[in-house]
Amino acid sequence: MEGASVEEAAGSILTFDPAAHLYRVDGVAVPSVTQLLEAAGISPDYSKVNPAVLHHARMRGIHVDACCDLDDADDLDWSTVHPQAVGYVQAWQAFKAEYGYKPLASQLILYHPGYGYAGTADCVGLLDGYPVVAERKATAKMAPSYALQTAGYACDGLHMAPPGGGRLEPVPWVTPARVGVHLTPGGRYTVHPYEDPDDEAAWLGVVALARWRRARR
Repeated sequence: MEGASVEEAAGSILTFDPAAHLYRVDGVAVPSVTQLLEAAGISPDYSKVNPAVLHHARMRGIHVDACCDLDDADDLDWSTVHPQAVGYVQAWQAFKAEYGYKPLASQLILYHPGYGYAGTADCVGLLDGYPVVAERKATAKMAPSYALQTAGYACDGLHMAPPGGGRLEPVPWVTPARVGVHLTPGGRYTVHPYEDPDDEAAWLGVVALARWRRARR
């Protein structure tokens, strides 16, 4: 599907295996946004972090995301929130309330037919009536690569699939704004607007570099 036209992509079927973090379009595997960043050497380097600590942080992040998604759907049962996740979820609630951010879709599966990659955006919503991709992070600090990650979720020409995968359709917006929302265990947050016009070009450079490397293996 790499390099497919918009017409060819619409109506194709995207599937996602979360355990393997594997996206397929009409049965053909396509790289993810995070895999492309890793292949380009842009992602944060966690090689020196204790594996047990890294695993715990990843599991906590998955739980925080799930709780925030439920909160976006007005379906969060606080008794199911792990004590270590409470502050992060409260921080997401505070961001939505104080900025007036209105979530439209959580864990939105996206695919770009022209560049042949897929990914899952944490949240797409409205801010002052305009579409905004919000990427939540419960990490110790915000990495520069997060700007490029959101650029991958905001390129013109993206298609979207239903939750869990399904038939692809063009997204109903053009070039949404992008923000990173850094959540902390103390219930506070910081907002990182990603407004650099070079972000998209840098992201497409990541895609090209990963494609170049794959062709020479």
